[in-house]
Amino acid sequence: MYVRQFTDGEPFRCAGNNFVMLLPRDETKACEAVLQIVRPGGVTPSNSHDTFMQIYLIWKGEAKIVIGGDSKHVTAPAIAFVPPRTEHWVENLQQNQELHYLYISVWPNGIPAAEIEGGWKKVYAGIIDEYVNRGYPVDAKQ
Repeated sequence: MYVRQFTDGEPFRCAGNNFVMLLPRDETKACEAVLQIVRPGGVTPSNSHDTFMQIYLIWKGEAKIVIGGDSKHVTAPAIAFVPPRTEHWVENLQQNQELHYLYISVWPNGIPAAEIEGGWKKVYAGIIDEYVNRGYPVDAKQ
């Protein structure tokens, strides 16, 4: 059985925002759950995923969520669905409060070897390197 408090996850940083790995792909071989905390006024890098879809569960804050060519202003609580191969990003619309949401990534056909090889830490190290190369910092002033 895999049950975890949010406080028991493993924290990491990417593109100036805080993350907590709660349910790693290494454990499930089919999905992953990550808490994302976007700093006040912060954004997530625009990205898309070929092999998986995502569900966002927003429970604290106010956000602009962009999925494909559409954007929506939401106030928590809210939910969003990101289909595979769809450009998406999130902006925290509040300048004095963090945005908190859980994203759940689901691989309907199982996780490809390249996306699980070496574990979630290796995969995210590659993602962080990609974002740094695009001009996003690993850390940013809060």
